[in-house]
Amino acid sequence: MSVSRRGFVGAVTAGVTLGAGAGGTARALAGQTPAGSAARRDDDYDGSAMWLRYVPVADPHLLRRYRCQATAVVVENAGRNKSYRHTRDLSMAPGSTERLMASTLEAAREELVRGLGGLLDRPVRVVHRPGRALPDGAVVVGTRESSPAVRRLVPAGDLERVGRDGYVLRSVVQGRRTFTVIAGRTDVGALYGTFAFLRRIQTHRSLADLDLAESPKVVNRHLNYWDTERLYAGNDESGTGGLNGENGAIFNFAATGAGAPLNLPVVLDRYLVAARAMASVGITGITINNVNADNSYLTDEYIAQEAALADALRPYGIRLALSIRYAAPLDSRFAPDTLTEEQMAPTDADFQDWWTRRARRIQESIPDFVGFTVKANSEGQPGPQDFGYDHGDGANGMATAVAPLGLKIYWRTFVYNPDVDSDRLKRAYLEFGHIDDEPQPDGSTGRFRDNVFLQTKNGPLDFQAREPVHPMFGRMENTNQAIELQITQEYTGQNRMLCFLAPMWEEIFKTDTYATDEQGQLLDKRLVGHVVDGTAQDHSDTAVVGVANLGNADNLTGHHFSQANLYAFGRQAWDWTLDSGDIAADWVRMTWGNSREVVDVIVSMMMGSWEALVSYQTPLGIGHQFTAGVHYGPGPSESHLPREDWNPVYYNQADSVGLGYDRSPTGSDLTAQYFPVLAARYGDIGTVPENLMMWFHHVPWDHPMSSGRIFWDELVHHYYSGVRYVGGMRRAWDSLESRIDARRFAEVKAKLALHETDAADWRDTCVGYWQRFSGRDIREPG
Repeated sequence: MSVSRRGFVGAVTAGVTLGAGAGGTARALAGQTPAGSAARRDDDYDGSAMWLRYVPVADPHLLRRYRCQATAVVVENAGRNKSYRHTRDLSMAPGSTERLMASTLEAAREELVRGLGGLLDRPVRVVHRPGRALPDGAVVVGTRESSPAVRRLVPAGDLERVGRDGYVLRSVVQGRRTFTVIAGRTDVGALYGTFAFLRRIQTHRSLADLDLAESPKVVNRHLNYWDTERLYAGNDESGTGGLNGENGAIFNFAATGAGAPLNLPVVLDRYLVAARAMASVGITGITINNVNADNSYLTDEYIAQEAALADALRPYGIRLALSIRYAAPLDSRFAPDTLTEEQMAPTDADFQDWWTRRARRIQESIPDFVGFTVKANSEGQPGPQDFGYDHGDGANGMATAVAPLGLKIYWRTFVYNPDVDSDRLKRAYLEFGHIDDEPQPDGSTGRFRDNVFLQTKNGPLDFQAREPVHPMFGRMENTNQAIELQITQEYTGQNRMLCFLAPMWEEIFKTDTYATDEQGQLLDKRLVGHVVDGTAQDHSDTAVVGVANLGNADNLTGHHFSQANLYAFGRQAWDWTLDSGDIAADWVRMTWGNSREVVDVIVSMMMGSWEALVSYQTPLGIGHQFTAGVHYGPGPSESHLPREDWNPVYYNQADSVGLGYDRSPTGSDLTAQYFPVLAARYGDIGTVPENLMMWFHHVPWDHPMSSGRIFWDELVHHYYSGVRYVGGMRRAWDSLESRIDARRFAEVKAKLALHETDAADWRDTCVGYWQRFSGRDIREPG
């Protein structure tokens, strides 16, 4: 059963407080699973298995049923299609508990053995050569090429329909024998099906009469990993760095001191746990370094380490990419293979040939290398504009260089040159839109090459807790476009606040762009999700990118509940139509337990947490009110930063009249960048959604709101109700002490106490500052 996010939104905005008995709506998510006996607890468990812990099924009736339905594992020819391995001395660190896989089907087999052994609380036998008589209760995994059993039981057409990454889960009855077939068109599809099968047991779903076919809506489901900035999952006290010579990143390339022996090519357990977790939700690739790129990652020494990492991750269907610095050809570290500034024209052979040589060098070690992510002419990063060219020239120059190698260029559109327009939010479309509209000599439209993705943040500013969707979605109909979401919570509480982001991403994907065709008629499929998955404008190569939140902390994400955001990203990248409440319920069952009380309370906490954060930080469309640099605490009065558009006062425009930035037709006219229906809706203060109001209007303090309150009172109400919700989450969590293992319970409890204190600081700082301009009394909601 699905739970609508709107119910939780209403609870937050109405000021509802969660308590021990909260979560009546979420009770439906718990399904019909009885509370059962409590699962065995490991009070020292640190969260390091993420959602793949595989604790025994506590319900005795379900356990007996599952044991009959999964008696043996059959993965024929698991070692035949071995994954490429470049690094001869690839090895795990001493004392590791994970082990390297030789093939994708071996990874599937070992995951089933591990998962079923844990969930069923007994070893499950592996049958290597079953012949035609499969054991009763067998779980068969493979492709039509690898498995005679799959070839007999699953028609080729069924697997063609699910595509490269899709899978079929099917119950088969032969006489008195019943078994389950997990089949993919490819090995990686079979692996994804394996995780989906295990997820059904983890979440106490039925294994009977299965006939499921799943395939992703988006082709490329990719992580960007910022290894040196916005890292909140390190193992030092703050979570922003590392201990013993490590820098806090999940992958070690240049650890020093005690950490030096742990540098790649040595593989650590956490790399494979992360790989398994990523594969379990269908993530296909990862850019392993910060978009503010270090040229070291293009050196031979680093390429050797990257190849080792690629070897370790490859069996899980995860491919590597690199962020690069546009001006890398000028770096003397690559001498004698360097360019002069006169040779940096992206349209010329010198520039293109340099990038071809460098990419080929990488591909020789990493044959399934994805390509490059580029941050250019943004926040001090060099780009084509430094040499007299535009973004189209730069992206195409690199794309031309790597196209013969089958590689892609992910070109970020996060640019905000103040010379383009006084309103920062308008600048990206003004720099990219005309390139997409440009007529070409062959009669086509749009200058960007087919192997270029424009990687665009979900909103026009910078990962704020709520933004309007970026106007470029739907406007770039002639260009491949990837949406970029931020998992790592730079502006949504970092590793200190519990904020479940799936409801935000659901809102984004399901926002109507009101995109039109060339005749001005509304498209049939025009939600942001349709634009991203290519069905809106007939794009076959599609991508979703998430800024990852991984690190070397014991739980890999810094906050136990931040694991839920990585999980949700993968699920929503696979299928953006999923309900965020259902995703939350699955994750809770897999991570915390299946008892009705646990699922009920935790899902309720999670589903209101994002709306609560919006309410106590940036309600009603006021954006970017953070202290400089750290992007955590409140700083609405700050105006000292060297760039005007880095200062909170630039966005709040607070004065005696009201609050907010006028981007209507009488202001900066950002609204004109949207399609006509949205432009009219956002441009009118009477029709703009109230939760986006200050993104588009300077709202008078006495403006009447739909609640019957004036704007000032509504603003205050949001700040107070948001904090009150956090207090409810803390009390709800306390009610679960007897049901949660001790270490994780205590760590979340401490985070929630800090969260409540910091939320109150946001409320008091912002309301106090706004009151200086409104001159009105603060009436605390009852």
